[in-house]
Amino acid sequence: MTWLKSRFSWLALNLCTAAIVVFVVTRGESDWSATNPFDPMLESGKWAVRFLLICLAMTPLNSYFGWRSVIKLRKPVGLWAFAFALVHVAYLIREGRLDTFLYLMQQPFIALGVLGLVVLSALALTSNRWAMRHLGKWWKRLHRLVCAAGIAVTTHAVLAATMSKKVMVRDPRFNVEGYVYLAVLVALLAVRLPVLRRIVQAIAVRVRPHEKEIPIVPILPRAPRVLPRTYYRYPPTVLSKEFSRERRAEVLEKEIVTHDN
Repeated sequence: MTWLKSRFSWLALNLCTAAIVVFVVTRGESDWSATNPFDPMLESGKWAVRFLLICLAMTPLNSYFGWRSVIKLRKPVGLWAFAFALVHVAYLIREGRLDTFLYLMQQPFIALGVLGLVVLSALALTSNRWAMRHLGKWWKRLHRLVCAAGIAVTTHAVLAATMSKKVMVRDPRFNVEGYVYLAVLVALLAVRLPVLRRIVQAIAVRVRPHEKEIPIVPILPRAPRVLPRTYYRYPPTVLSKEFSRERRAEVLEKEIVTHDN
């Protein structure tokens, strides 16, 4: 039960995201003339951008607002973004739109998408303890490329909404949605700049709930034990525990008799 409570958010995230993947894959492509057409390739690409932006938002949420619980979800969110990107590319290959290198060069938004997929693949393959141990300091530098992946993928979505005829026909409103993703990306990258960091931190201090203050109790040195004056007249062996009680009483009795006489 304790294990379930500690991993509830992790389980909920993975179960809900797996349900979304199953829904996107199993529903299939609907008729273009339908009122609300559904395109698995387009929807999987949208979810890849959304999860990548959520992954980029977790570090500022922890740094500025103290949401430490979101850090343990950063890895699965990034891996799910990579999974949605793979589904998106799988549908693209299925339609035969990556047949020739010439077509890839003629469509810059596809080139940006491929670049983002390459970066996400490198990050996904190194998201383990073995890679962290063997790459050392280069592991952190490599995973900073998640910002580059976010720029490439979001720009790919914006250009696809304006350059791809299929996207414009299937989802005319995706043009506005793409610019919303771009605005969110710019905001997430801007809060990482040192110039805006102080402003965001000042706002975050007011928004962040005040933590319970723990009173600081000074630790005073322990006072030395003061023994009766008569005890100091005897050597330590007399007052030690190894000295028998009868022998101690005998020594004290002799001292009292001597003192009375």
